[in-house]
Amino acid sequence: MKNVIIRTELLCKSFITDGEINNVIKNMDLELYDSDFTVIMGSSGSGKSTLLYALSGMDQATTGKVYFDYEDISKLKEKDMTLLRKEKLGFVFQGINLIPNLNVYENILSPTYKTGRPQKEIDEQIEELLEKFELSNQKKKFPNQMSGGQKQRVAICRALINQPRVLFADEPTGALNSSQGQSVLDVLTKIHKEGQTVVMVTHDLKAATRGNRIIYLKDGRIDGELQLEEYHEESSAEREETLYKFLKEKGW
Repeated sequence: MKNVIIRTELLCKSFITDGEINNVIKNMDLELYDSDFTVIMGSSGSGKSTLLYALSGMDQATTGKVYFDYEDISKLKEKDMTLLRKEKLGFVFQGINLIPNLNVYENILSPTYKTGRPQKEIDEQIEELLEKFELSNQKKKFPNQMSGGQKQRVAICRALINQPRVLFADEPTGALNSSQGQSVLDVLTKIHKEGQTVVMVTHDLKAATRGNRIIYLKDGRIDGELQLEEYHEESSAEREETLYKFLKEKGW
């Protein structure tokens, strides 16, 4: 029996556009499980990124509840929500969002400020992350001196430095070429196999095959889901075919 790490109750997210209410997420009940690699898919405008932002506390739901580890976080004050995101949740953006005037080491270090952790422990963890993601020789470089794939791997290191319970990723390969995207997906697969819970939004079929659970959204509601075995490279073609059939049935 898997442990539920995030759960929603009647989750709604609405925006007002030109005086009209646009209901993007509609009364959604969803459970996400510890140690899963969950992928959220759907056509453009289905609510994928909006859902990710609500689940991660990056944005507040309009109505309904979001529970993290059985605690209702949907009504937390901003100060408490910021602390939760800092200590227990990591986020990787499509636009990468590294701080341009900080080098690699300083970018990864930045989320640890005011955490109270010993500097020696932080330094050791940064070295471990750099080595794990083949970035040890990039430590003193600035973002403008690196490839897109290297920058996104640094962003993943930054998201992992506080050892989050869940790593959220919003189209993490969307701004990368195929080889750069492959290296980022390999990193996400590696940390998932080590036990990291990952929740990723993507529109890319190859990226989605890295997940073991695919949730498909349509018009702000869950329209179906697909369970897959743990990812192995030798079965990637078969996984692609299975996922493609599922998505085709959903009108993707």
